Amino acid sequence: MKSIVIVSVMILAMSSLAFAGNNPIAKVAIHVRPHNAKLACTLSPAIVGCADVVTTEPSYSVDAFPVFYDLVEYKAVDYGICWPEWTYSAAFTNCADLVIGTIALPGDGASGAWFACETGVCVPGFVWLYADGPGLICPCPYPPTGMLTLVDCNQGTDAPILTTCAGVYGEAGGDPCEPVTATEQSTWGAIKSMFQ
Repeated sequence: MKSIVIVSVMILAMSSLAFAGNNPIAKVAIHVRPHNAKLACTLSPAIVGCADVVTTEPSYSVDAFPVFYDLVEYKAVDYGICWPEWTYSAAFTNCADLVIGTIALPGDGASGAWFACETGVCVPGFVWLYADGPGLICPCPYPPTGMLTLVDCNQGTDAPILTTCAGVYGEAGGDPCEPVTATEQSTWGAIKSMFQ
């Protein structure tokens, strides 16, 4: 019986690896800038990596962008954005070719997709927020699925291994270049422990 359980666990572990995407070290952070309606989805200077993501903005009227980086390729993304319950709702702008959903209240989300396979940094949209006080704006799961995911060009999915919040109006944001360390026992380690 024990060997049947072990074989079943190994098959499940290997099949989950088959569905893993091409972005195993993907990360996501919220990039903030003072609100600028004329720039819309344009980020200037362009974001190439974690060092270009601004996570602290002293202004109270901000544009907040989820930025997925350390990617190989992508075709779609499911994401949400969370922030304190300030007086005003957000104004959402989609930057993907296609979108389902909108972001107006904390915890809302959207699913964005592109017609072609994309490479580089993924910026699927942004929200214009008016902060009543200091607070953090964070990536959070897409409500219909409860997950924050990227889909690569072969339909493989990955979840970001690091999420970084931005701070506004006196709140400090996180470090999008923070090293990621393993905190959970690996699947293979769990399987090996069953033999002992």
